[in-house]
Parts: sequence; C-alpha cells; structure tokens
Amino acid sequence: MAASVGKAARILRAFCPTLNVLSVRALADRTGLPRSTVHLLCRALVSEGLLEVVPRAGYRLGPLLLELGGLIIDRTGLVEAVEGSTPGLQRSAGQELHVGQLVEGWVIYVHRQSGPIRVSMMNRVGMRVPVFMSGCGKIALAALDPEDADQRVRRVCRQEQISLPDMAALAEELASARIQGYLVCRSFQPRRTSVAAAVIGADGQPAGALSIAGPDSTFAPARLADLGRAVSETAEIASRRLQSRPSSAAARSTPDVLAAPMRLVAG
Repeated sequence: MAASVGKAARILRAFCPTLNVLSVRALADRTGLPRSTVHLLCRALVSEGLLEVVPRAGYRLGPLLLELGGLIIDRTGLVEAVEGSTPGLQRSAGQELHVGQLVEGWVIYVHRQSGPIRVSMMNRVGMRVPVFMSGCGKIALAALDPEDADQRVRRVCRQEQISLPDMAALAEELASARIQGYLVCRSFQPRRTSVAAAVIGADGQPAGALSIAGPDSTFAPARLADLGRAVSETAEIASRRLQSRPSSAAARSTPDVLAAPMRLVAG
C-alpha cells in the first residue's frame, strides 16, 4: 500500500504549468514507472478526483487538489496574517502585493493583490517556483539556517534536474538580506522588481514571505530603502499575527500536497 501511495505521488508531481496535460507514455517517462502501472494508478486517481481525463490527450490534475490546497492555506494562516498587516503599506500605481508560502525547496504563491492598475506579472496563485529564483523565495531562504538553505537549493535542483545557481553569489545575497531585513530582487522577471521580507511562524522558521512587486519604473531608487523597511515592518506585524493564532502550533508542518497543484521549472 505504501509503495502504491508513493507511486501515485510521483504521478501527481510530474505535472507543471508547461506540462499540465500528460499522456500515460509521458507520465511513464517522467516518473520512471511502467506504463501499465501508470495506467492503473491514473484510473484510481481519476476515481478519487485527484486527476481528470482530457479526451484524446491524457490526464491533468483534478479538482480535489484545489480543495485540499485551500484547506492547508487556511490552516497555516499565512494569507490571513499578511492581509491583516498591510493597511499602512503604501504601493505605487502598478505595484502588487504577493504572498509566497515556503514548502521545502519551493515557494508557492498563495495570494496576489493588485491595485487599480494591473500589470503583466508571472506570479499567479498556485504557482510553484524553486526557492532560489524569486524575491519571496530568497528572503525565506535568508531566514533559514545557512546550511539548511544551502541543502534546500541543492535538493530542489537535483530533484528537478535544473542547474545550480551561483551558490557563492546566492550566499552573499542572502547574507546581505539577513542584515537588511529585506531583499530586492530583479532577476525573476524581466523589467520587474520586487521588495520582499520573510514572515516567521510560531516555530521560529519562515512560513513564507510577502513582497511588493511591479515594473522597475515604479521603484524610485531614492525610496527603495524606505520601501524595504516598510515591507520588513509589515512582515514583522504579520509574523506576530501568525504566531498568535490559536492553531499555529498545529500548523507548523506543511504537507507537500500544497506543492502539488502547480510548479515552475527553471529553464
């Protein structure tokens, strides 16, 4: 039984935004499982709502995963904590608030709040990004023990068969972020800047992060440090709110099911 569950999890993990519909053959190639096994498991997952059939194409993730992910988001309380902490955080036109939850070597975007002017951004609710790529991910890494952060980056790169970033440069960037209390990221999306700060849970570990993001032109260099401090102060308020939740002790461990619905693999 345990082996079957593990194999089913491998099938669910095979999907990503660029491969959201997969045939039995493609699933077998990505998981290393025999096609006959994939076929039987997919039929079982469809019956439980974890997958659904796409006629003449294969399978895609099913609606039950959305329900399960929503339960975890509600239980951990990160979105609620951030939303109640941001009234005093000023944003320029075109800038957005993003909230990312840390799950192992990934950051998963669980909230996006835009203003009257909405600009094109990669970030969307449910997107899963290797933790070293985005502002929310990197500032969450900075809040971890450096050895833990290093291991998470190496593990996710190994699992997803993507190239390691420049680890020395990343370590230097994280060290600077620890001192500042926030991180400015311009590498995740072309012509986009984000200013991010970590939100700390009841266990003293980063639950995730919040960021203000938008076009480079909306971030005046002279005001960047002030905005960084404002984002950091907002994250501190969110951390206190998260830590004071009655259910916070029970929410210290986040199952990887939250990571299953969407993932972004670096090219």
